Amino acid sequence: MAKTVELKKENKSVASDSDVLWINPIGGYGDILMLMGVLKLAHENNPKQKYKLVRRTKYTNLFKGHPAISEVGFPPKDARFADTSYWDNPDFESGKHRAFQLLAKNFNLETPVEEKLFLPGGLEDDFMLDKIIPWKKRNVVIAPTSDSPRKMMHPMVWHNIVERLTAEGVLVIQVGKMMDLHIKGAYSLLNLTSPRQLISLLKKCNFVVSSDNFIMHAAHLVEKPAVVVWGPTRSNVYGYTE
Repeated sequence: MAKTVELKKENKSVASDSDVLWINPIGGYGDILMLMGVLKLAHENNPKQKYKLVRRTKYTNLFKGHPAISEVGFPPKDARFADTSYWDNPDFESGKHRAFQLLAKNFNLETPVEEKLFLPGGLEDDFMLDKIIPWKKRNVVIAPTSDSPRKMMHPMVWHNIVERLTAEGVLVIQVGKMMDLHIKGAYSLLNLTSPRQLISLLKKCNFVVSSDNFIMHAAHLVEKPAVVVWGPTRSNVYGYTE
């Protein structure tokens, strides 16, 4: 049976090539961006520490080229897994500790650490949609939806945001999944971008307005100004100050 283990500094076998821990990426794309950032810090802290990544169609491409990943494949029955969760930690449930910092603790990093997100392999800058978007002088990306419906605000909130921005001559570009509700007045790119393309798109825009989701983390990754419309989750746990 596969086991999830906590990394221990005194366990010298952890860094051995013959006993590499596996990473099973779970959660949403925002969680994956945080995990890749923490793994990059862990690798810088101990370059000898390597991990094997469980092959998952949804996330494998994002991890491609990550310096902490030595192999992508399928774990054996007796595989040992690093703990990549933070949401079961009592310190997280109290709302007093940030998700990134708790994840860093799982990988033996001395906290607090700088919350630097990381995307190996860079962005996908040259894609066809970039050439057909009717760009304006000011362009804003909105991302109203989340993997958790509890984090989503009423569509009328977003309709009002779009209405006010378009009245100011701003192009509002909506991103998300195929089944997301289109906000009237926004230029829809629903289900038309890969995660890398979407992050690249954020760099070309002036501003981001988002719920607590992947786009919020992606905006921080590319240092794009963002406003987050918060629901039940807390800005002091997930948000960014810059």
